[in-house]
Amino acid sequence: MYPALFALSMIVLSLTGVTLWHYVSMRWSVSERLHDHEAEAEAVREALERQSRLDAKPMFGIQAWLFRAGYRGRWASVIFWSATAGMFLLGSSVWYQLYRTGTIALAADTVGGIPGGVGNVMVPFVLGAPWFFVVVLTLAPTLVVRSVRRRRVQQIEQDLPLLLDLLNTLSQAGVGFDSALEQVLIAGSKDRPLTIEMRTFQADNLAGRSRIESLRRLMRRVEVTMFSTFISAIVQAEQVGAGVGETLKIQAGEMRSRRREKASAAAMAVPTLLVAPMVIGFLPGIFVVLIGPMVYEAFGAMGQTFRGATGQ
Repeated sequence: MYPALFALSMIVLSLTGVTLWHYVSMRWSVSERLHDHEAEAEAVREALERQSRLDAKPMFGIQAWLFRAGYRGRWASVIFWSATAGMFLLGSSVWYQLYRTGTIALAADTVGGIPGGVGNVMVPFVLGAPWFFVVVLTLAPTLVVRSVRRRRVQQIEQDLPLLLDLLNTLSQAGVGFDSALEQVLIAGSKDRPLTIEMRTFQADNLAGRSRIESLRRLMRRVEVTMFSTFISAIVQAEQVGAGVGETLKIQAGEMRSRRREKASAAAMAVPTLLVAPMVIGFLPGIFVVLIGPMVYEAFGAMGQTFRGATGQ
């Protein structure tokens, strides 16, 4: 009787544990989805606020450049100029300390002592090195923003062909543009720039704006040539009443052609890019291996001839 009671107790405990584990996992999954939706809604809300500021006061110059690079906070331009000024002051302080302590003068005198006139050629470079350091530090924030903008453009250009192919496939299956876009965005990565911008486009539609206006706002936010071409085609299709599915099919085909042409151009540029590594890395070694022994023998023969001529 006791073994049967023990087995029954173990079965009850196991079922209870499985039920609790299933309940906890379901609650965890629901909370994770809710958290993702809340974070996504917050990101869209912030994007709409930034876009409303853009509509209220058009951006130009540095402010527009920072906006398209992804720095869309209220104080983005102030932070950028503050960082630039701070880096300039840092570089100027280092330059002043180097000149005040005589480090630059000492380095110039040391380099100027190199015989053969080489030192005189290198002295201007030594004297100009602190100024170059100041310029590089001052331009550091600009270079960082430029790198971020370039990476953002590359990510959008990488994701756009896949987005077009998926939208084309779903539209050919009879799914509407908005529903197809929603399905693609759900399946895609949430932290990619193109996904974030398309989510903002959806929020614009939900806010009551027309699709054409939302698309034009999207094109102004992204400012990528390939993406602008796609948006212009969709806007034209909306204006003339053409089918969006056929437009997506044409755009997907053109995008694949552009990708093939870009890949072919990159492949054709490889031999040119390999010239510098070959000249710097391989040719010196080849010259040393092939010509080195002959040069050594020639110098040895010249030395023997010189010693014989001088009677040594």
